[in-house]
Amino acid sequence: MRFDEVELEPATFELPDPALPPAAARPPFFRRAAALLVDVSLFAALALALSPLLPASASPLAVAALAGFVLLVSFYYFAGAWMLWGKTVGGTIFDVRAGGAMSLRKASLRWLALCGSLAAASAIAWMALR
Repeated sequence: MRFDEVELEPATFELPDPALPPAAARPPFFRRAAALLVDVSLFAALALALSPLLPASASPLAVAALAGFVLLVSFYYFAGAWMLWGKTVGGTIFDVRAGGAMSLRKASLRWLALCGSLAAASAIAWMALR
C-alpha cells in the first residue's frame, strides 16, 4: 500500500481542566523563585549579547535605549507566554503555572507588578549593600 492510499482515522484527546490548583497544591516558593531566575537570566543574556552594539563612549542615552529595548522584549515574552500557555520557559522547567491562559489586560497588569516588585527588590538590595 502506498502512503497516499492510507486512510487516517480521527483521534480524540482529553485535556485536563485548566482550573487553578488549590492553595495546598501550589508550588513552593523556591520553585517559583527559580523559575523567575531562569526567565530574568534570559534578559540578562540578551542585554549582554547586545551590549557590544553600544558605542565606545556608552552614553547614558545609549544605555537607556538598550534597557528600554530589553524591557519591551520582556513585555512581549512574559505577556505573550502567559496569554498563550499560562506559563513561561522558567515556569515550564520548574512546573509553575500562572493559572492558565489569560487576557491581555491581566497579563499586562501581571507584567507591571513583576517589574515593580523586581525594581523594589533591586532598590532594597542596592541600599543594603551600600
